[in-house]
Amino acid sequence: AALEMHAVNSSVALGGCAAIASLARGSDDRCEQLMRAGAVARIEAALEMHAGNARVTERGCAAIEHLARGSDGRREKLMRAGLAVRIVAALEMHAGNAAVAKGGCGAISSLAGGSDGRCEQLMRAGATARIVAALEMHAGNAAVAEGGCEAIAILALGSDGRCQHLMRAGAAARIVAALEMHAGNAGVADFGCAAIASLAHDSDGRCEQLMRAGAATRIVATMEAHAGHASVAEQGCKAITVLVMESDGRRDAFKAMAAEELVGALAQRHSGDACVQEAAEAALDAMRLRLGR
Repeated sequence: AALEMHAVNSSVALGGCAAIASLARGSDDRCEQLMRAGAVARIEAALEMHAGNARVTERGCAAIEHLARGSDGRREKLMRAGLAVRIVAALEMHAGNAAVAKGGCGAISSLAGGSDGRCEQLMRAGATARIVAALEMHAGNAAVAEGGCEAIAILALGSDGRCQHLMRAGAAARIVAALEMHAGNAGVADFGCAAIASLAHDSDGRCEQLMRAGAATRIVATMEAHAGHASVAEQGCKAITVLVMESDGRRDAFKAMAAEELVGALAQRHSGDACVQEAAEAALDAMRLRLGR
Protein backbone atom coordinates (compact mmCIF):
# COMPACT_ATOMS: atom_id res chain seq x y z
CA ALA A 1 0.00 0.00 0.00
CA ALA A 2 2.87 2.40 0.82
CA LEU A 3 4.41 1.88 -2.62
CA GLU A 4 1.08 2.73 -4.24
CA MET A 5 0.18 5.68 -2.02
CA HIS A 6 3.65 7.27 -2.20
CA ALA A 7 4.60 6.13 -5.69
CA VAL A 8 6.36 9.39 -6.56
CA ASN A 9 8.61 9.28 -3.49
CA SER A 10 11.93 7.65 -4.37
CA SER A 11 12.78 6.87 -0.74
CA VAL A 12 9.52 4.96 -0.34
CA ALA A 13 10.12 3.20 -3.66
CA LEU A 14 13.61 2.21 -2.55
CA GLY A 15 12.46 0.98 0.84
CA GLY A 16 9.50 -0.86 -0.64
CA CYS A 17 11.52 -2.71 -3.28
CA ALA A 18 14.20 -3.53 -0.71
CA ALA A 19 11.57 -4.93 1.66
CA ILE A 20 10.02 -7.07 -1.09
CA ALA A 21 13.45 -8.41 -2.08
CA SER A 22 14.27 -9.24 1.54
CA LEU A 23 10.91 -10.91 2.26
CA ALA A 24 10.90 -12.90 -0.97
CA ARG A 25 14.37 -14.30 -0.62
CA GLY A 26 14.42 -18.03 0.03
CA SER A 27 10.70 -18.52 0.69
CA ASP A 28 8.17 -19.74 -1.83
CA ASP A 29 5.29 -19.03 0.56
CA ARG A 30 6.31 -15.42 1.13
CA CYS A 31 6.79 -14.94 -2.61
CA GLU A 32 3.24 -16.13 -3.23
CA GLN A 33 1.88 -13.81 -0.54
CA LEU A 34 3.73 -10.86 -2.05
CA MET A 35 2.42 -11.68 -5.50
CA ARG A 36 -1.17 -11.83 -4.21
CA ALA A 37 -0.64 -8.49 -2.45
CA GLY A 38 0.21 -6.82 -5.77
CA ALA A 39 4.02 -6.67 -5.57
CA VAL A 40 4.48 -7.07 -9.33
CA ALA A 41 2.55 -3.92 -10.27
CA ARG A 42 4.26 -1.88 -7.59
CA ILE A 43 7.78 -2.99 -8.63
CA GLU A 44 6.99 -2.24 -12.27
CA ALA A 45 5.65 1.20 -11.34
CA ALA A 46 8.71 1.97 -9.19
CA LEU A 47 11.09 0.99 -12.00
CA GLU A 48 9.17 3.17 -14.46
CA MET A 49 8.68 6.20 -12.24
CA HIS A 50 12.20 6.16 -10.78
CA ALA A 51 14.06 4.85 -13.82
CA GLY A 52 16.88 7.34 -13.26
CA ASN A 53 17.48 6.29 -9.67
CA ALA A 54 20.16 3.59 -9.56
CA ARG A 55 19.40 2.48 -6.01
CA VAL A 56 15.69 1.98 -6.72
CA THR A 57 16.59 0.17 -9.92
CA GLU A 58 19.03 -2.17 -8.21
CA ARG A 59 16.56 -3.05 -5.43
CA GLY A 60 13.75 -3.47 -7.97
CA CYS A 61 15.88 -5.93 -9.95
CA ALA A 62 16.72 -7.80 -6.73
CA ALA A 63 13.01 -8.04 -5.90
CA ILE A 64 12.31 -9.48 -9.37
CA GLU A 65 15.17 -11.97 -9.04
CA HIS A 66 13.91 -13.35 -5.72
CA LEU A 67 10.24 -13.42 -6.68
CA ALA A 68 11.01 -15.28 -9.91
CA ARG A 69 13.20 -17.99 -8.37
CA GLY A 70 11.64 -21.44 -8.43
CA SER A 71 8.25 -20.67 -9.94
CA ASP A 72 7.20 -20.62 -13.59
CA GLY A 73 3.88 -19.07 -12.59
CA ARG A 74 5.55 -16.09 -10.93
CA ARG A 75 8.00 -15.74 -13.80
CA GLU A 76 5.13 -15.55 -16.29
CA LYS A 77 3.32 -12.89 -14.26
CA LEU A 78 6.48 -10.82 -14.02
CA MET A 79 7.09 -11.10 -17.75
CA ARG A 80 3.49 -10.16 -18.59
CA ALA A 81 3.93 -7.02 -16.49
CA GLY A 82 6.65 -5.89 -18.92
CA LEU A 83 9.56 -6.34 -16.56
CA ALA A 84 11.90 -7.76 -19.21
CA VAL A 85 11.90 -4.38 -20.94
CA ARG A 86 12.31 -2.55 -17.62
CA ILE A 87 15.37 -4.63 -16.65
CA VAL A 88 17.10 -4.18 -20.00
CA ALA A 89 16.38 -0.44 -19.92
CA ALA A 90 17.84 -0.24 -16.41
CA LEU A 91 21.02 -2.02 -17.51
CA GLU A 92 21.39 0.49 -20.33
CA MET A 93 20.56 3.62 -18.32
CA HIS A 94 22.85 2.65 -15.42
CA ALA A 95 25.52 0.91 -17.46
CA GLY A 96 28.29 2.24 -15.22
CA ASN A 97 26.74 1.00 -11.97
CA ALA A 98 28.05 -2.41 -10.90
CA ALA A 99 25.20 -3.06 -8.43
CA VAL A 100 22.61 -2.52 -11.17
CA ALA A 101 24.63 -4.71 -13.54
CA LYS A 102 24.68 -7.52 -10.97
CA GLY A 103 21.00 -7.11 -10.11
CA GLY A 104 19.92 -6.89 -13.74
CA CYS A 105 21.84 -10.01 -14.76
CA GLY A 106 20.42 -11.86 -11.75
CA ALA A 107 16.87 -10.84 -12.66
CA ILE A 108 17.38 -11.98 -16.27
CA SER A 109 18.67 -15.36 -15.10
CA SER A 110 15.70 -15.85 -12.78
CA LEU A 111 13.13 -14.88 -15.39
CA ALA A 112 14.71 -16.90 -18.20
CA GLY A 113 15.14 -20.17 -16.30
CA GLY A 114 13.22 -23.14 -17.66
CA SER A 115 11.46 -21.44 -20.56
CA ASP A 116 12.46 -21.11 -24.18
CA GLY A 117 9.67 -18.57 -24.65
CA ARG A 118 10.88 -16.28 -21.89
CA CYS A 119 14.44 -16.56 -23.16
CA GLU A 120 13.25 -15.41 -26.57
CA GLN A 121 11.33 -12.48 -25.05
CA LEU A 122 14.40 -11.38 -23.11
CA MET A 123 16.58 -11.63 -26.20
CA ARG A 124 14.11 -9.54 -28.20
CA ALA A 125 14.12 -6.96 -25.41
CA GLY A 126 17.88 -6.56 -25.88
CA ALA A 127 19.27 -8.67 -23.05
CA THR A 128 22.26 -9.93 -25.04
CA ALA A 129 23.86 -6.57 -25.68
CA ARG A 130 23.33 -5.41 -22.11
CA ILE A 131 24.77 -8.56 -20.49
CA VAL A 132 27.88 -8.52 -22.69
CA ALA A 133 28.30 -4.77 -22.08
CA ALA A 134 28.02 -5.33 -18.31
CA LEU A 135 30.69 -8.03 -18.43
CA GLU A 136 32.99 -5.70 -20.35
CA MET A 137 32.36 -2.52 -18.36
CA HIS A 138 32.59 -4.25 -14.97
CA ALA A 139 35.23 -6.81 -15.90
CA GLY A 140 36.94 -6.47 -12.52
CA ASN A 141 33.78 -7.14 -10.51
CA ALA A 142 33.40 -10.83 -9.61
CA ALA A 143 29.70 -10.57 -8.76
CA VAL A 144 28.90 -9.07 -12.17
CA ALA A 145 31.10 -11.69 -13.87
CA GLU A 146 29.26 -14.50 -12.08
CA GLY A 147 25.82 -13.03 -12.80
CA GLY A 148 26.61 -12.32 -16.44
CA CYS A 149 27.99 -15.82 -17.05
CA GLU A 150 24.93 -17.37 -15.41
CA ALA A 151 22.61 -15.30 -17.60
CA ILE A 152 24.47 -16.36 -20.75
CA ALA A 153 24.45 -20.03 -19.70
CA ILE A 154 20.67 -19.95 -19.26
CA LEU A 155 19.81 -17.87 -22.34
CA ALA A 156 22.04 -19.95 -24.63
CA LEU A 157 20.80 -23.34 -23.47
CA GLY A 158 19.03 -25.31 -26.17
CA SER A 159 18.85 -22.67 -28.89
CA ASP A 160 21.19 -22.39 -31.85
CA GLY A 161 19.78 -18.96 -32.71
CA ARG A 162 20.34 -17.51 -29.27
CA CYS A 163 23.83 -19.02 -29.14
CA GLN A 164 24.71 -17.41 -32.45
CA HIS A 165 23.36 -14.06 -31.29
CA LEU A 166 25.40 -14.21 -28.08
CA MET A 167 28.54 -15.23 -29.94
CA ARG A 168 28.18 -12.37 -32.43
CA ALA A 169 27.85 -9.98 -29.48
CA GLY A 170 31.25 -11.11 -28.15
CA ALA A 171 30.11 -13.38 -25.31
CA ALA A 172 32.92 -15.90 -25.85
CA ALA A 173 35.71 -13.39 -25.25
CA ARG A 174 33.96 -11.93 -22.20
CA ILE A 175 33.44 -15.33 -20.55
CA VAL A 176 37.03 -16.38 -21.11
CA ALA A 177 38.25 -13.03 -19.79
CA ALA A 178 36.05 -13.41 -16.70
CA LEU A 179 37.44 -16.88 -16.00
CA GLU A 180 40.98 -15.51 -16.26
CA MET A 181 40.45 -12.34 -14.25
CA HIS A 182 38.50 -14.07 -11.47
CA ALA A 183 40.42 -17.33 -11.48
CA GLY A 184 40.04 -17.71 -7.73
CA ASN A 185 36.26 -17.27 -7.64
CA ALA A 186 34.30 -20.54 -7.61
CA GLY A 187 31.02 -18.91 -8.67
CA VAL A 188 32.58 -17.39 -11.78
CA ALA A 189 34.31 -20.71 -12.46
CA ASP A 190 31.04 -22.65 -12.19
CA PHE A 191 28.92 -20.39 -14.39
CA GLY A 192 31.77 -19.58 -16.79
CA CYS A 193 32.18 -23.28 -17.61
CA ALA A 194 28.40 -23.69 -17.84
CA ALA A 195 28.18 -20.76 -20.26
CA ILE A 196 30.88 -22.25 -22.48
CA ALA A 197 29.07 -25.60 -22.53
CA SER A 198 25.77 -23.93 -23.47
CA LEU A 199 27.32 -21.85 -26.25
CA ALA A 200 29.38 -24.71 -27.70
CA HIS A 201 26.57 -27.26 -27.81
CA ASP A 202 26.00 -28.91 -31.18
CA SER A 203 28.08 -26.45 -33.21
CA ASP A 204 31.54 -27.15 -34.56
CA GLY A 205 31.86 -23.51 -35.56
CA ARG A 206 31.13 -22.16 -32.10
CA CYS A 207 33.44 -24.77 -30.57
CA GLU A 208 36.26 -23.50 -32.78
CA GLN A 209 35.51 -19.89 -31.87
CA LEU A 210 35.58 -20.71 -28.17
CA MET A 211 38.85 -22.61 -28.55
CA ARG A 212 40.43 -19.67 -30.38
CA ALA A 213 39.24 -17.38 -27.58
CA GLY A 214 41.20 -19.52 -25.10
CA ALA A 215 38.38 -21.56 -23.56
CA ALA A 216 40.37 -24.80 -23.24
CA THR A 217 43.18 -23.21 -21.24
CA ARG A 218 40.75 -21.45 -18.91
CA ILE A 219 38.58 -24.52 -18.33
CA VAL A 220 41.58 -26.67 -17.36
CA ALA A 221 43.05 -23.92 -15.15
CA THR A 222 39.66 -23.39 -13.51
CA MET A 223 39.20 -27.09 -12.75
CA GLU A 224 42.69 -27.25 -11.25
CA ALA A 225 42.18 -24.11 -9.15
CA HIS A 226 38.83 -25.30 -7.78
CA ALA A 227 39.53 -29.02 -7.56
CA GLY A 228 37.64 -29.21 -4.28
CA HIS A 229 34.43 -27.76 -5.72
CA ALA A 230 32.17 -30.50 -7.07
CA SER A 231 30.01 -28.12 -9.13
CA VAL A 232 33.05 -26.64 -10.90
CA ALA A 233 34.33 -30.15 -11.63
CA GLU A 234 30.94 -31.11 -13.07
CA GLN A 235 30.55 -28.01 -15.24
CA GLY A 236 34.15 -28.16 -16.42
CA CYS A 237 33.71 -31.79 -17.49
CA LYS A 238 30.52 -30.88 -19.34
CA ALA A 239 32.31 -28.07 -21.17
CA ILE A 240 35.13 -30.41 -22.18
CA THR A 241 32.67 -33.02 -23.44
CA VAL A 242 30.86 -30.54 -25.67
CA LEU A 243 34.03 -28.90 -26.99
CA VAL A 244 35.85 -32.10 -28.01
CA MET A 245 32.91 -33.68 -29.83
CA GLU A 246 33.56 -34.33 -33.53
CA SER A 247 37.11 -32.99 -33.45
CA ASP A 248 40.37 -34.88 -32.96
CA GLY A 249 42.15 -31.52 -32.99
CA ARG A 250 40.22 -30.22 -30.01
CA ARG A 251 40.67 -33.55 -28.22
CA ASP A 252 44.41 -33.32 -28.75
CA ALA A 253 44.45 -29.75 -27.44
CA PHE A 254 42.86 -30.84 -24.15
CA LYS A 255 45.05 -33.92 -23.91
CA ALA A 256 48.15 -31.76 -24.33
CA MET A 257 47.05 -29.90 -21.20
CA ALA A 258 46.71 -33.20 -19.31
CA ALA A 259 42.94 -32.77 -19.11
CA GLU A 260 42.38 -36.53 -19.18
CA GLU A 261 44.48 -37.03 -16.06
CA LEU A 262 42.83 -34.02 -14.38
CA VAL A 263 39.31 -35.30 -15.00
CA GLY A 264 40.29 -38.73 -13.69
CA ALA A 265 41.71 -37.20 -10.53
CA LEU A 266 38.59 -35.08 -9.99
CA ALA A 267 36.35 -38.11 -10.45
CA GLN A 268 38.32 -39.88 -7.75
CA ARG A 269 38.27 -36.87 -5.46
CA HIS A 270 34.48 -36.50 -5.78
CA SER A 271 33.75 -40.21 -5.80
CA GLY A 272 30.58 -39.76 -3.76
CA ASP A 273 29.02 -37.20 -6.12
CA ALA A 274 26.87 -38.86 -8.79
CA CYS A 275 26.70 -35.72 -10.96
CA VAL A 276 30.50 -35.39 -11.07
CA GLN A 277 30.87 -39.10 -11.81
CA GLU A 278 28.47 -38.91 -14.75
CA ALA A 279 30.05 -35.73 -16.18
CA ALA A 280 33.60 -37.06 -15.73
CA GLU A 281 32.77 -40.37 -17.41
CA ALA A 282 31.28 -38.52 -20.39
CA ALA A 283 34.34 -36.23 -20.63
CA LEU A 284 36.78 -39.14 -20.47
CA ASP A 285 34.84 -41.09 -23.10
CA ALA A 286 34.76 -38.04 -25.36
CA MET A 287 38.50 -37.39 -24.99
CA ARG A 288 39.41 -41.04 -25.67
CA LEU A 289 37.28 -41.32 -28.80
CA ARG A 290 39.06 -41.03 -32.13
CA LEU A 291 37.16 -40.21 -35.30
CA GLY A 292 37.03 -42.95 -37.90
CA ARG A 293 37.38 -45.74 -35.33
